[in-house]
Amino acid sequence: MTTQRAKTETYTVAYDGRDARPSDEPVVVICVLTLRRPDHLAVTLRSLKAQDFGRPFACVVADNDPNGRAGAERAEAMIRAGEIDGVAVVVSQPGHCSACNGAFAAARDLYPGTALVAMIDDDEIAEPDWLRQIVEAQERSGADLVGGPVVPQFERPDAGRFANHPVFKPYYIAPGPVRFLYGSGNFVMRAAVLDRLGQPYLDPIFDFVGGGDLDFFKRARDAGFTAYFEPAARAVETVPASRTTLRWVIARSLRYGAINYMIEHKNARSPTERLRIWLKSGTLLGVGLIRALSRLATSRDLLIAAHPMLEAIGRVTAQAGLRPEQYRHRGARPS
Repeated sequence: MTTQRAKTETYTVAYDGRDARPSDEPVVVICVLTLRRPDHLAVTLRSLKAQDFGRPFACVVADNDPNGRAGAERAEAMIRAGEIDGVAVVVSQPGHCSACNGAFAAARDLYPGTALVAMIDDDEIAEPDWLRQIVEAQERSGADLVGGPVVPQFERPDAGRFANHPVFKPYYIAPGPVRFLYGSGNFVMRAAVLDRLGQPYLDPIFDFVGGGDLDFFKRARDAGFTAYFEPAARAVETVPASRTTLRWVIARSLRYGAINYMIEHKNARSPTERLRIWLKSGTLLGVGLIRALSRLATSRDLLIAAHPMLEAIGRVTAQAGLRPEQYRHRGARPS
């Protein structure tokens, strides 16, 4: 079968394995974003192959490196070998949101009859019952979006102090309805959510800062869609040593504040609302200091205690136009 090059606005099909491996209509399409991690991508895809699900599903692997295409090539090889069912696509526009948009668009274009779309990242390993747990939670709850925890697995054996930091902790613990989800690394949604919100699904202004998924989930909530958290639907994230440093964790705390400001500023509809955002940022500086002192008294860890203060500083610096772009990779152009 020859490699296909059919283009749409957001992605290019690198390899389509649907004709080579005909199967029933999948119950769910799993989107896997990848960027220059072909070896771990293979581990992620094998964890999907090993799912205790019992129903057909397909994978859309979206490679965000149009020059190297290592992820697309690895996915193609695994599809050809029958290790997974699905397609490999390439998203040329750099950035996390653009990669999500390409993956979601491919899922809807290539599997229009599939009612559920899920997502997992290429640095994660799905536990054997992940897909069953998250799909059954969606069917049981009737929620439009269902998320599960992403459990960090640290490369560094001495990463203890970082393991307790808020940036590595899930936002929810107990099962049940929630206002909205926070991250796209482990979730499933009804395809109707994408069809209703339309393209671009995630706003490209968040491509390199991050937070486009949070903005997407909040827009889904505002559109009337419901969300649910299922703690049994676990995915394990491999955390490299480069992410267990003071510099990276501090930058992540600052980024959280910047994201919150950007989402609020984007949705401000009047000068009065924008003024309120400025006043809120100033207030949170004071509140952040109080929270930091409170956390220091309980955690005895300065880095953990500083998180709310750093979030407040991130808001203020974002207002000044300084936004940490932790997702910008070498050669990426601004959106």
